[in-house]
Amino acid sequence: RGVEKLLMNGPSLASQHILETTAGDTSIAHTLNYTSIIEALAIEKATVDSSSATLKAVLLELERIANHVGDLGALAGDVAYLPTMSYCGRIRGEYLNMTAELAGNRFGRNILLPFGSRLGMTVPQAEKILAWAKTVKADLDNALELLFEEPSALDRFENTGIVPTEAAKGIGLTGSAGRASGIANDARCDYPLPALGDCYAKHEAISNPTGDVHSRALIRYKELEAYINKISDEKLRTFVADIYATKYLTTLPQLDTDSMVIAVTEAWRGELIHVGITDENGKFARYKIVDPSFRNWFGLAYALRNEQISNFPICNKSFNLSYCGTDL
Repeated sequence: RGVEKLLMNGPSLASQHILETTAGDTSIAHTLNYTSIIEALAIEKATVDSSSATLKAVLLELERIANHVGDLGALAGDVAYLPTMSYCGRIRGEYLNMTAELAGNRFGRNILLPFGSRLGMTVPQAEKILAWAKTVKADLDNALELLFEEPSALDRFENTGIVPTEAAKGIGLTGSAGRASGIANDARCDYPLPALGDCYAKHEAISNPTGDVHSRALIRYKELEAYINKISDEKLRTFVADIYATKYLTTLPQLDTDSMVIAVTEAWRGELIHVGITDENGKFARYKIVDPSFRNWFGLAYALRNEQISNFPICNKSFNLSYCGTDL
């Protein structure tokens, strides 16, 4: 696709738009990495306020929640359990609409900036999100309890597509797939981004050792509880209306020359890595992206060994990897 080549000799005003569309379901995480690289390389620094950091964390979690809900609904559909599939299709849309409430669009594009954000969150918006998340959570709990208490669905998930812990470590599985095989890694606590402030100061990875489809579904289920509680935190009520109209809104800062920065974000699929290397003019001589799917495709291949062909859909969806994320 030529994504990395388009970023050469940048950054330009087009660079962020390119990164936001590298993988459409991971727009916020990709943008966070890019803006973090710009912040680290900028010769002239600016102060990042705590409200902006919290807003970025909330948007990142909304992206994660929407995709996890969609995955669990799709897994239910793959075993023909229609109640949860139908519920989750609607509920995923609710979380995308929460993102639209804050960003003006359902995928969180064109709001994050180096050292800040294009828009702040008003008190009425924060209160609306708090009430909205609480209401939707009740529907989500009902939908997922139906799935995880249904013996016929669990029978299809359990002991299917197993990736043992040692194999997962050898492959380098990341994200919920890795945690479902007992690897307790999470970039939010292992490599916290400065742009997110102390939003993940007490964050702990949630893991489970069995490594089957059920475990990969269960990790999403448990993490949804933690993520939704996070965006429902009462500190959202402290937001004040603001517009972060920094000079980086229309112009880009000058970057350090002959430098390299690595930014790591826990995207919803797992550890997302961006590397920016500048030349003697402070322009990108190389920009490299490693999507979590790049590593996890090998995990899916392992999970399918000696499996019946009828188990392919649920094994595939239990990873739900990105084609465009690795076709760079």
